[in-house]
Amino acid sequence: MLAASDLDQTLVFSARSAQADVTGLVEVEEYRGQNISWVTPLAWKLLGELVASGRFVPVTTRTPEQYARIRWPSAAPRYAICANGGVLLHEGAADAAWTATVRERLAGCAPLADVHAELRRLAAALVAAVPGSEDPAVRVVPDLFAYVVLREGQRPELEGSRLGDLTVLLDGWGYTVSLQGRKLYAVPRPLTKSAAVAEVVSRCGADGFVSAGDSLLDVDLLVAAHQARRPRHGELLRAGWEHAGVELTGGVGAAAGEEIAQWLLTRVQD
Repeated sequence: MLAASDLDQTLVFSARSAQADVTGLVEVEEYRGQNISWVTPLAWKLLGELVASGRFVPVTTRTPEQYARIRWPSAAPRYAICANGGVLLHEGAADAAWTATVRERLAGCAPLADVHAELRRLAAALVAAVPGSEDPAVRVVPDLFAYVVLREGQRPELEGSRLGDLTVLLDGWGYTVSLQGRKLYAVPRPLTKSAAVAEVVSRCGADGFVSAGDSLLDVDLLVAAHQARRPRHGELLRAGWEHAGVELTGGVGAAAGEEIAQWLLTRVQD
């Protein structure tokens, strides 16, 4: 079995999402001279054992550049999946064959330029609705998906009917909308974490995989796994999502991440 897990708010945590005093945690990510992600000391040890097993596959919506900021206890995992399944890294390099496969699968979705334009209109509306707020950053991962980085006070204004209307519109264009912390993602439905994990399973000759994740973009990964866990926090919990084969952790925040790391390690050792 392989262990495939989301990273942010599943295994690694910001100061806000950790729900703990970060002074007692281990720093795993630095950005612009500041520490921005942490794990518990025990989770750090468990992650080292997971990576050493050769069966651990990080699966994230981060771009490869954002993923590269994560610090591991020893060498980085041999395989990693970035951009929500759009990029398959092997020994740190993007796999060209997988990239070509992904491009073919996305051909039937609405042009990314149209989605980008819609997100820019949303950003302008949010600035107008929250006087004095900064413009949200609207970003594109080339040929794959787009997302908005919300500013202070804009998330509450986005939630509700505004988010619902956007979700309905982009659903008709073949895109999934997911709000994770301060980031709003618009991702083509054929672009899935589970498809990329299935490719790694095939390459490794594994029997399958277990998984963990906290957001709507993790649903396919959780459902496709032999067994799965999700933390007692995050987008799925807020949405009331449930599945018979996906168990909730007992803890929340960084404590849930520690619990998930322990569970993943136990599964690959069985």
